[in-house]
Amino acid sequence: MSGVAKAPKSSKRPYVMRRGIATMSDLADGNTSYPGDYPNRVYFVNNVTGSSGASGLGDWGNAMDEVSTAITASEAYRATLSTNNQYVRNQIYVQATATAYTKLTALPLYCDIIGIGADPRGTNQGVPRIGSDTVAESGCAVTDTVRGLNVYNIQFQAGLNKYPMSIASMYRSMFVNCSFMTNGAATGNPTAAFYVSTAIGSVVIQDCMIGGSSASRDTEPDIGMKIAGTHFHNMLVQNNFIAGKDAGIQIASSVTSGFGSLVKDNFIGESSQTCAIGIDDNSTTGDVIFAGNYIFATDAVELTTNGSGRNIGNIAANAFTA
Repeated sequence: MSGVAKAPKSSKRPYVMRRGIATMSDLADGNTSYPGDYPNRVYFVNNVTGSSGASGLGDWGNAMDEVSTAITASEAYRATLSTNNQYVRNQIYVQATATAYTKLTALPLYCDIIGIGADPRGTNQGVPRIGSDTVAESGCAVTDTVRGLNVYNIQFQAGLNKYPMSIASMYRSMFVNCSFMTNGAATGNPTAAFYVSTAIGSVVIQDCMIGGSSASRDTEPDIGMKIAGTHFHNMLVQNNFIAGKDAGIQIASSVTSGFGSLVKDNFIGESSQTCAIGIDDNSTTGDVIFAGNYIFATDAVELTTNGSGRNIGNIAANAFTA
């Protein structure tokens, strides 16, 4: 009909702006839950088709080449916002390919990192993986304090005797459905799969594999989760597989603040190699609660709380313990 204007064609978008709280399905589909006027940015990363000079914005056709490139861009963007508005949540979508992403020496603040691909407990191609399993380097080694970071469906990998994840301090963050994998090869077992050197608090670690090996049964870490420093407070460590050769979980005597922390419903201890101690809690005034865990150590020391940890309803070596 002449004289009637046609509606313009809508632009095709790779993700949909949704209101409300994001679900894992939303994240996996590449969608964001934030309203259209929310001042966040969404970055796309693909180390095969992406470019270091790309913006990473808009769609996969503008993808960046590395996760580290997107982290740098995310932090630079937050710095342009007013001081009281720098807590917006950016998002980084990481496409799984046949190539591992390069190691990280920095993590973003107030950001979601979301892996798009196969389950991160697997090996080889199709897994959104950060770090090498053959080079003597950590997958992620960060000395700065990290706040407000949520990570989903990512595998952190370490080769030889390094750490999949080494953090100085982290607060108010999450790791969900992630794996921290090691490859000791011929040089000995890595020290730890998940290592905190200074402090960690108000962090959720859920449905993760901590201490599995991507290479063989003899290359798992000495310790699955190693907590040093002073703080392990207000933590929720739930429904994880945590394995190590010397200990599944080790909390140092230097940890004096463990209030509000709950370690529950995990498998902790021996996997493919013998484990000396399932849980080795040496915190002096830690008050960490261990509840409903399955603990197994071949050397018959499933759970030792030398400090002030509290043990409720754990199962150790097929025997119920208080």
